[in-house]
Amino acid sequence: MSALTKFITWKKGNTVVSWVLFGLLVQVIFNRKNVPAHIEVLDDTLTHHCSRTKRNRWVSVINFIVTPRYIRRLIESQLNKKMADHEKVILSLDKELTKDELFEKDKLHRQKWGNWYGNHFSEPLKFFVPGNGEFDNFSPKHESCKSYDYKGLFEVSELVKNAEKENRKIRAVGSGHALTAVAQCEDFLVCTQNMNMTQRIAKEWIKKEYKDGFDVEVNFCNKKSVEKHFIFETGGGTKIRHLIEALTYHGFALINQGGSSIQSISGAIATSTHGSGIGIGPVSVFARSMTIVGKGGKIFRVEPSDGITDPAEFNKDDQVKKYGIELIQDDEKFNAVMVGIGSMGIVFSMILEAQPNYRLFEERISYNWEELKAEMQKVDVYKFINAHRHFEVLINPYRDLTAETEDGKQRKCLVTTRDYSEKGIREQAGRERNYISSFISGIAISGRLSPWVFNKNHQAIPAMTNNSIHRLVDHRGDEGGGFEDDSRFVLDQGLGELKFYGYAVEFGFPLEKVFDAVDLIIKVCEEAQPYHHLLAAPFSLRFVKQCDAHLSMMNQHDTCMIELVSVKGVTGSLPLFKRLERELLDFGAIPHWGLSVEPWYRERVEKAFPRFKDWELQQAFFGGKTFKNAFLSRIQDS
Repeated sequence: MSALTKFITWKKGNTVVSWVLFGLLVQVIFNRKNVPAHIEVLDDTLTHHCSRTKRNRWVSVINFIVTPRYIRRLIESQLNKKMADHEKVILSLDKELTKDELFEKDKLHRQKWGNWYGNHFSEPLKFFVPGNGEFDNFSPKHESCKSYDYKGLFEVSELVKNAEKENRKIRAVGSGHALTAVAQCEDFLVCTQNMNMTQRIAKEWIKKEYKDGFDVEVNFCNKKSVEKHFIFETGGGTKIRHLIEALTYHGFALINQGGSSIQSISGAIATSTHGSGIGIGPVSVFARSMTIVGKGGKIFRVEPSDGITDPAEFNKDDQVKKYGIELIQDDEKFNAVMVGIGSMGIVFSMILEAQPNYRLFEERISYNWEELKAEMQKVDVYKFINAHRHFEVLINPYRDLTAETEDGKQRKCLVTTRDYSEKGIREQAGRERNYISSFISGIAISGRLSPWVFNKNHQAIPAMTNNSIHRLVDHRGDEGGGFEDDSRFVLDQGLGELKFYGYAVEFGFPLEKVFDAVDLIIKVCEEAQPYHHLLAAPFSLRFVKQCDAHLSMMNQHDTCMIELVSVKGVTGSLPLFKRLERELLDFGAIPHWGLSVEPWYRERVEKAFPRFKDWELQQAFFGGKTFKNAFLSRIQDS
């Protein structure tokens, strides 16, 4: 292709997007009824006539335009006319939440840390940033990633010892992803951002049968098969997005992941974060070895009874002797440490199970919920769900009774399936997902505008939710077409700025109770609707394999995790969340350690997690009172 042809193609693509964006702006100002149709045109343009590079460039241009404070104030003044004070949009004073908050290593006092929702924060007596990794300039290519950070490990051990000398509690924090106070501590707080130095294939002290890969039996698409997996060592403070980068550099990929990569890997494991796939467990099950610093500054390497470490090689190592690292290979202890809710100690490093890079084919199809429900109940539910490697459902809590057709008035849902890519699929798959939601989420002010949109048009939320479901359907018409890419791009939903303004509560149910739980959710939502209390998003059903960790939501059985989502600042959503949580808990729900708005107390925890008392015994062994924060103490003392 000549330089002139490239220039003409580039110019044409940008001109098309320019006109579509201009047309949408005109409709917003002069004819809002036509906005939905123009959004569909923009979606088609961005998906089929604009490369990823160009889309990112357009996001940058728009962010540059709306950066000046006077521009934001002008938008505020136009949008806030006739709006209640608590529903007015504020664009000019808020920071960009997508930017990482970096903590200085030498600033021990007067620091403030909070979770991303803003309902919990700590102003600790001392604040520490141990470790010698690079966070702001992370790169798996850096020479230091090949080494183990013993200096940082010793630093953490000394911090714990010093905390105990002063009779203080100490606790590690990651990305602040939890809605609960599970990470909160007012004494000594340890930021884990620099505990990410090690990013390497695990070889040191590893048993021969694990060094070069090992066979694992899996059950996807109702067929048992064998895959070859590998083990990879990473720092406990590594963000999942950095871990994915490191794994990719070495030719590996996560076996599964949640919809967002902003969490730290330790935080995801400590709360049993999960993706979807009835044949795949939560992130916790990928941990094969965990190195933690517990009470007294004691360092433990904890594994299952048939762990990956060779005890003889480990115990004769000079570094192991120097730092007094104790190898524990015991199922009971490992199952307690796996989901430790931050109370077992500080997770300094871990070895994870991974698999070679792979590609996934994703298909998203819209259904009427009642029809899908009937189809699922006709056959064995497990087999229906396991017909794909991943299976999840998004359900509109409401019916759009303003729709013009009877079909439009039905409750809509979206089924997402993902399978390993096979030869021939690429020809039918689209180059991209529908791009409108990802495009909007990249715009800096989109998160703050979202609650205004829903508050301004709360009666239209059922229709807007249907529209959002429709925009996620494969773009090649209603017949689908799918989307195929490397697993890391398919599994990460890339919600950008919007991710920080959405919030959720989540609950687990055995498969036989799923449909009754959905009926209960719909009932509660529809009862609140006449009072204008609505959720601003569909809720999801994701199916996860049983996990042996004592405090995993999946400990007892294969589980359907139901996640209820709304947007921060939408009037009525929070009280509706509380009402839903109370009713679902009474119905037997298992709450998520990080996604809950109601108080936690002992009776509730023991009912949901039958192994809680066993976990407490191991918590006393590893973490003791040094790692008990107010959240855990309230549970135990209530």
